[in-house]
Amino acid sequence: MGTNELVEKILADGRTKVAAIGEERDKAIAETQKRAAAEVAAIETEYAEQTRRACDAILERARSRARMEKRNAVLAARWQTLDRAVKRAEEKLLGDPGYADFVTGIVKTYARPESVASLSEADTRAFGARVAVKLGEPASISGGVMIRTGKEEMNFALGEALLSLRDELARDLSQILFGVG
Repeated sequence: MGTNELVEKILADGRTKVAAIGEERDKAIAETQKRAAAEVAAIETEYAEQTRRACDAILERARSRARMEKRNAVLAARWQTLDRAVKRAEEKLLGDPGYADFVTGIVKTYARPESVASLSEADTRAFGARVAVKLGEPASISGGVMIRTGKEEMNFALGEALLSLRDELARDLSQILFGVG
């Protein structure tokens, strides 16, 4: 074998090795690209799922807040209706023909001779003279009577009684007015 043939053989072997290395390189690049594509797909899927869960959580919080605001608005409207019903009852009681007898009856039942009774300004004008005890200054009440005997004070104010009654009967009134308990 001559030098040319030897150089040709070395070049041929070198080309074969270069081709084999090139194939290994291409295979490694293809595998790396395949792994990278799989990792990118997995990351995209994971972030898409995280984004979906975060959006779902935000939407649920918004829905929950909306339900709470609706509930509060409904409750406020119901309490306003109950308050109007109580106010209407107060107006009916104050306009009832037996109201004066009712108030003077309370004074007769609970006042002692040394007691001082305070009526509303309107009641003092309307029937204050019929009260069996000393009248005090008109009280800041819508109706009823406040009786003071020494340090003891009994509050028979109509507004206070109706508000207490409203709180006690709120469930029953809600059932009657709104059909809920």
